[in-house]
Amino acid sequence: MKKFLLFLSVLFWYLCGYAQVKTYDVDLSAVVDKKYEGLEEGTTIRISKLVSETVIDTLSFPGSKNKIFRYIQVDDRLIPYTDKIGECLHFNYEKVQDIWEAQLITKMLPTLFKKGPQKDLRFDMEQDALEYMDRVNVEGLVYYDPYLENYIYSLIAKIVPKRALAGRHVDVKLIILNDNSLNMGIFPNGLLMVTTGLLSCLHSEDELVAVLSHEIAHLALDHHIQNVNKAISRKSRAEFWSAVLTGATAVAEGIAAAKSDYVPGLATMGMAMVSSSIFAQVIDRLGMEYNHEQEIEADNISRRVLSVLQYNPNALATALSNIKTEMENRGSDEAYFESYTHPALIERIQLLGGPQFIEDPDFEKKISFVITNIAQYRYEIGHFREAIDLVNQNMENGVAVSEDYMLKAHSLLALYDDEMSNQDALALIHRAKELAPSDINIYKSEILAYLRLGDKATARRLLQEYDAILRSVPDCSVSNLVNSEMIWSRDMQIKLDGGM
Repeated sequence: MKKFLLFLSVLFWYLCGYAQVKTYDVDLSAVVDKKYEGLEEGTTIRISKLVSETVIDTLSFPGSKNKIFRYIQVDDRLIPYTDKIGECLHFNYEKVQDIWEAQLITKMLPTLFKKGPQKDLRFDMEQDALEYMDRVNVEGLVYYDPYLENYIYSLIAKIVPKRALAGRHVDVKLIILNDNSLNMGIFPNGLLMVTTGLLSCLHSEDELVAVLSHEIAHLALDHHIQNVNKAISRKSRAEFWSAVLTGATAVAEGIAAAKSDYVPGLATMGMAMVSSSIFAQVIDRLGMEYNHEQEIEADNISRRVLSVLQYNPNALATALSNIKTEMENRGSDEAYFESYTHPALIERIQLLGGPQFIEDPDFEKKISFVITNIAQYRYEIGHFREAIDLVNQNMENGVAVSEDYMLKAHSLLALYDDEMSNQDALALIHRAKELAPSDINIYKSEILAYLRLGDKATARRLLQEYDAILRSVPDCSVSNLVNSEMIWSRDMQIKLDGGM
């Protein structure tokens, strides 16, 4: 009787107007947990389409509205779609695409049906994302490692939806930022930003797939659009960026003022654009300030993706635990506190089942350039022990380059002054020299190491060799640096001859 009445209702609207039909292809298996719209409990079904019919009223009655009918196609039948569907079906995840399509049916369709595609808003948000990333890019903050990029793209390809979700393709553009912060975020147009600082915290491919899946879930589930829709108001793009750039200039001036060579009006915008205050405004405007429910939802999606791809399902908890440890090492206790929008990191780790640390030297080899990069940063800010720990990772995996050996040598010389440490530093310098014999900077470090050991005769001989190397540099390529090094070499020889 119910189906007959539905048929009469649809027939009436067809007679009174005309219909617009939209269909979305899916391929999804599910078990009926609770009886749903004629589907018997315990049966296994396969959903092949989502159907939305809009019947346009042509009678022009005052206040008349279009009628919308929504269905899922099960085999050759159209079953009415209701918001209860997620409570009644248990989906089978045979491939990653199944995860996304199940979320489309249970989470995304209600908003899509209510708001429509919102193409204008999506375009506006994309322009904002491109505006921000253009400014980051021109300031030289992008880290280039073609091998690493190619590797991460191979993992992204395993995760992203292979088919459009309700007509919306999910494409991801990777951008690695040369930055020590522990950040990863995906913009509403698919720009995925990850810092070298965060990558250096990960120790397995499982962990990288976990954090990638979490961010891609935010994009695929349309969390950005949901959050922007909830905003009370939204400034025009011109008005917003005018305010941001005014604030960025003030921040840049403040940063630059701390430098001894600061000249007012010549502040660099790059540092300001990635400062917390400026970046916070951008992520808020782009709907990237996710709430508790969205973060937990993305965590759960990540865990499902890991399971389907046969990675360790606890890898996200492991990655978050590594990040928490690094935050603690930096003196931050933010991992233990929730905000109005975000659950505490420690809470997320517990909900995910806890970390399970896995050795993955192949992965650590793949990110070895990032490790060297972050070790250099740690050395420059005086975190010598952290620099040593990082380059040791490359050494243990057999992928250390000359920069790794030099960083460890310089860190040892900064931390200690005993025979054993000085000899260890000298041995590291010799290894670096073997790997990069043309690097003149290594010669200077070798001289200083011998002086630390009190071997003035060897230091004097190496100074003479160093001076000869510097003088052999073609005149056309002599730089201020080479000239200053020649002066240093000459003066050091004079001082040594004088019994220094």
